Amino acid sequence: ERTREDFATIRRSVELEARLIDDLLDLTRITRGKLSLNLGRQDVHAILKDALAALRSDFEQKGLQLEVELRAPEPRVWGDAVRLQQVFWNVLKNAVKFTPAGGRVQVRTRRGAEPDRICIEIQDTGIGLTAEELASVFDAFSQGEHASPGGSHRFGGVGLGLTISNTLIAMHGGSIEAVSGGRGQGALFRIDLPVARPEQLDVPEESGPAAPLLAAAGAEEPRRPRRILLVEDHEATRRALAQLLKRRQFEVLAAGSVAEARALAENAEIDLLVSDIGLPDGNGCELMAELREQRQLPGIALTGYGMDHDIVRSQAAGFLVHLTKPVAMQALDRALATVLAARIPRRRRTSNQASI
Repeated sequence: ERTREDFATIRRSVELEARLIDDLLDLTRITRGKLSLNLGRQDVHAILKDALAALRSDFEQKGLQLEVELRAPEPRVWGDAVRLQQVFWNVLKNAVKFTPAGGRVQVRTRRGAEPDRICIEIQDTGIGLTAEELASVFDAFSQGEHASPGGSHRFGGVGLGLTISNTLIAMHGGSIEAVSGGRGQGALFRIDLPVARPEQLDVPEESGPAAPLLAAAGAEEPRRPRRILLVEDHEATRRALAQLLKRRQFEVLAAGSVAEARALAENAEIDLLVSDIGLPDGNGCELMAELREQRQLPGIALTGYGMDHDIVRSQAAGFLVHLTKPVAMQALDRALATVLAARIPRRRRTSNQASI
């Protein structure tokens, strides 16, 4: 039990660091006008439920009462599901963080002030906001008096989540506002979004959570377990990833360099490449381009390089998904399901390709 607690502490620290890095990268994209949306027909209620599920343990740990009333008659909007969930997660996370143990958080949806709008409200019984804090709540690096060295409370974060959320909602044609009666009076965040237009409702809805990995690869049972070529130069990471993939019923061929990967690929039938980009004797993009040209192999980039130009480069090389470290295993699971579902059927091997 003590070991589990230690690991939980490590995980929380890693997740916090990853969140801070992601927020800083998003802020950079915003200031440079590089932030983009992947738009489609989305169900706000489903996205809210996903955000709440991600924070379930946070609610339970503080013993917070959660009340959910999703009553909007038309919950479908034209938006980016990942970015909308990011907004909801940010607001909900703040509600949990600033509400004392035993408090209450309410999540409501209803028709907006106009028929073609949806209103999402997240209200808590937490420490509230002063008039001065309300005036700057969406400013970057603004955390309020409660987070200052002389404040009565100390909370984590650097004050970027609401700044990014404000920009994301504006990019969706909506608005977000904060309301509070003052210190100790709780806070209400009200998000207003336009519902999808009739012509947008004809677009197929985004798919839900990824299906089981082997099922996603096709209805028929594979004649052998799917084989992954894993390329990662950090030995401990490579060993851990290989073990996790094997638990998911994959065969794994592990390599620590481009040369080792080429040797393994030359003598084996591979279904998928999962590769780091920065490698000691080359890079994963070059390897991906080679394998795509030789055998139409799909790939997932699993790397510390996460700037926009890095993603463009990996996609140009043939990687179907680009994941930036640190990566939650759930994200890799979704990527695996997505790539295997779109897998180009295996081609017959040529005579000079050995099999194992």
